[in-house]
Amino acid sequence: MKNFICFHLLIFIFMPLLYAAAQTDDSTYIPSDTLITEQPIDTLSIKDSLKKAFLNDPARLKIVELINTVNDKSASIDLLHSENVIKIKASSIDQAGDIEIKVKRNDDIWFRISGSFAMISKDAFIAHFNRKKFIYFDNLNDKVIEGPTTSDNIGYILRIKCTFDDMMNVMSGACRIVYTDSDTLKTETDKLNTIIIIKNGKKFVKYWVENNSQTVTKYAYLNAKFRETLSVSYSNFVKAGSGNYARKIEIYKPLSGEFLRVFNETYTLNNPSLDFKVTYPDDTRKVFWSK
Repeated sequence: MKNFICFHLLIFIFMPLLYAAAQTDDSTYIPSDTLITEQPIDTLSIKDSLKKAFLNDPARLKIVELINTVNDKSASIDLLHSENVIKIKASSIDQAGDIEIKVKRNDDIWFRISGSFAMISKDAFIAHFNRKKFIYFDNLNDKVIEGPTTSDNIGYILRIKCTFDDMMNVMSGACRIVYTDSDTLKTETDKLNTIIIIKNGKKFVKYWVENNSQTVTKYAYLNAKFRETLSVSYSNFVKAGSGNYARKIEIYKPLSGEFLRVFNETYTLNNPSLDFKVTYPDDTRKVFWSK
């Protein structure tokens, strides 16, 4: 009996040593200094590769080539000075008058609206916009407003809300197609046009490019229900430089019935002496908008 107890006691004492020895001799054991670890995934490289593939897709490159051709033609309508007839219809106004326009692509727009639009003999207002800020002289109310160029502020002055690029496209009589590297580009065709579709999140714009002239005759923003929310149409084209200048342009909001229509009567191009200054009396009340 004593021998039996001693035997078990020895087993109990030496079992951990035997177990450690067994582990050391196991052929599947890998020393800590030779452990195989997974390499981290380089997500940055993957994103770069995907972006390059996206941007260099042959179908996309073909669309970009067409966009560049359209924009090159539009770029020749530059340093523009024109005198025109304007009609504006919105919830608070329905009048026609005269508008003088000066445009420097793609940064400056100056205009003066006068005549019957103001319902008096003097100028209704003068405004100068660039991409960052604007100055607007409302001499009917004897005040000057300065602030940032936003769609809301453009809408306050023109009575129809749109982007600076939309205003440039209307006032210049020639459309420049705007897109970014993150936009998805597709095309459709009809009998006369290649229709460029640009999408990105909520952004959904279609440009109708006339095949023979490679000039935009219309573009429109669409909502999730594929309904046009704002469109800009061009007609009565005349040749100007390497591009085409529209004598009639209309910006229209179908859902509200608002529109702004410009009929270009006389124009000159490539005038380097254009002055974009807004002049007003020294005692005019000044208002500054922060947004």
